[in-house]
Amino acid sequence: MKFLFCTNDQSFQPSNEPYGFFLAIQSLGHEVEVFYYRKKSFFYSNFRKQWVRWMNRRLAEKIIAEKFDVLLVHRGGYIEAATLERIRRESGCRTVCFFPDNPFGAYTPPLPFDLIGAYDLFVTKDTYFEEELTLYGFDNVAALPHAYDPSEFEDEFTEEELAPFRADVAFLGGYHAFRERIFSHLTDEGVDFKIWGPRWVQATDPWIRERVKMERALDRVEKLKVLRASKILINLQHGAGAIHWPDDKTFQYIGAGALTLVNHRRDIGKIFELGGEILTYASRDELQALIPRYLADEPARAAIARRGRERARRDHTTARRIGQILDLLRERGIPPGVG
Repeated sequence: MKFLFCTNDQSFQPSNEPYGFFLAIQSLGHEVEVFYYRKKSFFYSNFRKQWVRWMNRRLAEKIIAEKFDVLLVHRGGYIEAATLERIRRESGCRTVCFFPDNPFGAYTPPLPFDLIGAYDLFVTKDTYFEEELTLYGFDNVAALPHAYDPSEFEDEFTEEELAPFRADVAFLGGYHAFRERIFSHLTDEGVDFKIWGPRWVQATDPWIRERVKMERALDRVEKLKVLRASKILINLQHGAGAIHWPDDKTFQYIGAGALTLVNHRRDIGKIFELGGEILTYASRDELQALIPRYLADEPARAAIARRGRERARRDHTTARRIGQILDLLRERGIPPGVG
């Protein structure tokens, strides 16, 4: 099958989900080409409206002329409903969006309803958004959780390479005021708690600032070293992005073999076994109690991490998601001979 994978140049980086989808399409033996719906350049920065019009026209013309079977868009806020409608009229290409954010608006502006409806399949990363959009009358919406590509998380490191990243407890991610509020004096003084990520210079609590080790986004190898070298990984998700299912970091962390503590979501038990493959907390007190319990129980830590990794590699790879997306298209009448 011939895929056009549409993403933005900033997200298309190793260990990010879009890159994992690209690798998965290749690994399944499909032909795939990347098309950027947003690409930093002089023209993009200075003539944004004109660039977006040109990009939409170029996208449709490329698909029609080169006879792609599937357009898979990751996020894709600049793609217009009229472009998708033209692709439907003038080609046999099926259009799919995997939308990894809140379609009602949180980090990004809300998606227009006509854009959601213009896709043959709109995949949302959370059951909450599927329920709401179905209530609004959309029949092209399905929920699939985030995913990761295992090949990006298989590097092995020496003890010397891991030593600077060793920690009892670690957090990977940028500063938000709610994170400072929850993390402040979270652990006893004897616990080695390290924070890695950008914008933590904004923290006002000296206790927090002492634990910040790198005030920038980590690259793929650095991130993997943190995952391998830390006994416990905390994932504290933003409430506007992940509602009933967890965010993409959860799948990466567990897939890399890290024992992961994540703030609880209603449907998380549908994708990982609670207590057996993942640990969740519904309050700061619960998080604070889980940390010493599992720091003191290495066999339990190792067993949960191992089972979680096995589940992630069975059910939550980007290759598995591509297969599920194609199955959903077939259920919706994908033409014979495609797939």
